Amino acid sequence: MFVLLAAVALVFVGSSVFYEAAETYTIDDAQLEQVGERLVIDARVLTATPTSQRMVLAAMLSTNDLTVDWRTPAQQGVMKVEPPSLRKLHDRMAGPLTALQGDALNLSGTIAATEDVRGTLRLPDGSYMGFLAPAILQPHHMRRGIVSAAILAGAVLLAAGMLVRALSMPLRALADVADTVGSGRWVPLENKGPREVRYLARAINDMQERINRLIADRTEALAAVSHDLRTPLARLRLRAGFLDDANAQKEIEADVTEMEAMIAGVLAYLSGEKDPEPARSANVASILATRVDDDADQGRDVTYDGPDQAQAVVRPLALKRVLGNLIDNAVNYGGNAHVSLTAGPEVLCIRVEDNGPGLPEAEIGRVTTPFYRVEGSRSRSTGGLGLGLAIVSREVERDGGRFHLYNRAHGGLCAEIVLPRNAVIRPAG
Repeated sequence: MFVLLAAVALVFVGSSVFYEAAETYTIDDAQLEQVGERLVIDARVLTATPTSQRMVLAAMLSTNDLTVDWRTPAQQGVMKVEPPSLRKLHDRMAGPLTALQGDALNLSGTIAATEDVRGTLRLPDGSYMGFLAPAILQPHHMRRGIVSAAILAGAVLLAAGMLVRALSMPLRALADVADTVGSGRWVPLENKGPREVRYLARAINDMQERINRLIADRTEALAAVSHDLRTPLARLRLRAGFLDDANAQKEIEADVTEMEAMIAGVLAYLSGEKDPEPARSANVASILATRVDDDADQGRDVTYDGPDQAQAVVRPLALKRVLGNLIDNAVNYGGNAHVSLTAGPEVLCIRVEDNGPGLPEAEIGRVTTPFYRVEGSRSRSTGGLGLGLAIVSREVERDGGRFHLYNRAHGGLCAEIVLPRNAVIRPAG
């Protein structure tokens, strides 16, 4: 579009400089030649007329495009020297006319950069004929050419902008849809635009439907398996109660407890993908303080530091789940958890810190991956299931916030959440 605009502007500027200038000079030469011929004729008429009648005759010979008058040598006075800047104009007016060549014609009265030609012609008897040819030097049309170029360039720019917008709208729609692939927020594309764009839209629609089916099948299968495992686990717990071996009974019950916790974690993660909880204005400070008090009542080393009031648009249950996962991680791996809240005019900053060993820098960016655990063991007491931080990252992102993990300078890990106070909640998926 801009290349086309530049080309149009260049063509019109070039035509203004060359073609219109050439046309101007052509018109000027024709008019000057005509004025020269009339001056020669008028000079002959005045020369053949008695001096007493020449002034009257000069007035009669005058027209709107050429005014002449007759002067005696005394009336003319001292002639001004014709400036060199008018020499070219002198030659163009004289042309092949012998009577106008040399110093007989004097254009010293012409003012540069004007349209009028003013001067005197010496007659054979020594008297002078003054003349004024108004508005015969046409001004160059550079300004008009530039204005014309600007008008046409504006029209081309408007038309090109509308054309580009019409062609790019389907592409922008494709980009928007591609950004929602697999998120559950997909809206089918309309089959409109150029043929290639329509083909691409149909391909993306088909791909999105397949992805949605795969995600739905995976979620339903995992949720069904996790839910159905509760029944045999309950039977195992019941049968373990009839064992005479106390150690075996204790180990079986511990394994069952671990499996139930793993199932609960999977169900919590999968249920979050279809979480229908609406966002509402809530006192985040109260939610944090209540959770910290509950943990402290259970004998856990958990403290809170922050204001008593901090309103924000959040999903309260999701926020409680996020906070619970972070506190559990801090207590399990760091021995304690310190929860702090900083309320700004636009955002809330929640930090959960511990005094543990922290995480290797290479692992910090990977621990939010579902089912990823830093430790290699499969023991719940050490490695967990690897879903806690994945749930935190997902829920915070849905609330329009940011989740960041980093090692503290004096030891320990800090989990930081930044939430907008007037968040636009993203749909689940």
